[in-house]
Amino acid sequence: DLMTKEEQMLLKHFEDLSERAYFQNRPCFSDFLDMNSQSLLLNYFHGPVSPVLYGGYTLAERKVAMFSEIDADYPVCWLEITPLYPKYAENLGHRDYLGSILGLGLERNCIGDILIDGPTARFICLDRVKDFLIQELRQVRHTSVTVSAIDLPEALTEPKFEVIRGSVSSVRLDAVISLAYRLSRSQSCSLIENGQVYINSRLNTSNGANLKDGDIISVRHKGKFIFSDSQNKSKKNKCVIEVHKYV
Repeated sequence: DLMTKEEQMLLKHFEDLSERAYFQNRPCFSDFLDMNSQSLLLNYFHGPVSPVLYGGYTLAERKVAMFSEIDADYPVCWLEITPLYPKYAENLGHRDYLGSILGLGLERNCIGDILIDGPTARFICLDRVKDFLIQELRQVRHTSVTVSAIDLPEALTEPKFEVIRGSVSSVRLDAVISLAYRLSRSQSCSLIENGQVYINSRLNTSNGANLKDGDIISVRHKGKFIFSDSQNKSKKNKCVIEVHKYV
């Protein structure tokens, strides 16, 4: 695999963090990583201390990597954005919130997932930008907002799922994605071949990858699901499976 200059530099950065953690015997952390950076880390990393990824809740997409041989807390915290005048609040989307946060001059890698719940948005950020955001983020689009620190939202400790059951000819990735998102086999294949699909944060471009019980599949722009293999066969010898689609 030919790596870009950026990927080589990122890998070098991960290895530096790992060595620092090892030789200084203290935890070292990356900033928030997108799926591609996590995949790079999981597939190509060589270093004395292995990384553990954490994004604030089970199904987080963006995650911080910790390199540590001792127990440590991640340097992240949850913030909540609420409209000052709910009556006049606009209907804001992910792009609006992210745009306003980055408009303050912050880098994308300071911010993890942003989760929208009606007029409220909750997101996880690095500790070092927390106070700045609480003080400076006053407006999202034309809506005046207030920002406060919160604990991990209860709803995220118990994610909501839509359970889809069905039978597939095999537990191949393309067949399972077709079932989960009601797509044709060729639609699923093109998503996989175009680098839109991750299994447990690793990029996967093989249609025939076999899934294991508990695998978390992320499909760009479609969401994620947990694969649950019942090991049962139907009368026609098809595999009966469940996918727990995150809603």
